Amino acid sequence: MTDIGLATVYSIATAISTGTFAVIVGRGGNYGNAVTGVLIGLIVTTPPLALLTWALWEPAWWNPAAYLYLTIGWLLGPAVGRVLYFSGIHYLGVARSMPLASTMPLFASIFGIGLLGERPGWSILAGTMMIVLGCICITRKKADDTSWNRKHIWLPIVGVIAFSFSHVFRKLGVEMVDSPLVAITVMNTAGIVFLFPLSRLLPADQRPQLKRRKAWTFYSAAGILNGISVILHFYGLRYGDLTIVTPLSATAPLFSLGVSWLFLRGVERVTVWIFGGTILIVLGGAIITWNAF
Repeated sequence: MTDIGLATVYSIATAISTGTFAVIVGRGGNYGNAVTGVLIGLIVTTPPLALLTWALWEPAWWNPAAYLYLTIGWLLGPAVGRVLYFSGIHYLGVARSMPLASTMPLFASIFGIGLLGERPGWSILAGTMMIVLGCICITRKKADDTSWNRKHIWLPIVGVIAFSFSHVFRKLGVEMVDSPLVAITVMNTAGIVFLFPLSRLLPADQRPQLKRRKAWTFYSAAGILNGISVILHFYGLRYGDLTIVTPLSATAPLFSLGVSWLFLRGVERVTVWIFGGTILIVLGGAIITWNAF
């Protein structure tokens, strides 16, 4: 299989695991805030990743410059992006936050072209327009709808921008160290080191709440799924450009909608507008990655 083919397979697998992970986060929001979810996920996944890295260690994996890039990637991703992403799911619901998060191809393309010198085709313009139209659909709000507030829309959007920028550093780091396992281990370790002091800057009700037992149940499962999705994403970046990997990974809303329909029908409603907007965003991502096929 070609490198582009491998990148495609890993990216679609990333979308499946991310879509399922988002639904679990949506349920976990009843028992703990966003920072709690991020921290529990790091606590659960980092020790086994560190042990596996130690057991498989190769001298070529020692690369402080790569570790610096990966740490910056974590600070922009989980420290900013994932906390805002979790918050967006809590305030807006899975069905709205996931499609908004799919605007990542737009920002990833901008960063990929401007910072990494990638040269995708003109199909990105058509795909981007479909993504924008999809976002307009999912943010449409009826006058009598009080279940969510437009003031919270910025949460997943700013989170996506931070995540998109972090992917530049992730790609640089994983290419330098040439090991997705080492990359995610370094990022998770940086997360545990920095998240506690950074969380002290937040309001008291947004700081880690680790004494809630049910939060550990939901967020542990979410952390494991997220760890899998990050590893798959690193493998995708190893073989393909940001402008190919990120849009394909952004098809996660299609899978989250399916899981939401099966398991969250009593929690949140997937409207025709949300479904239609999601389809537009997914199609936009497919058009952006047309050159991959």
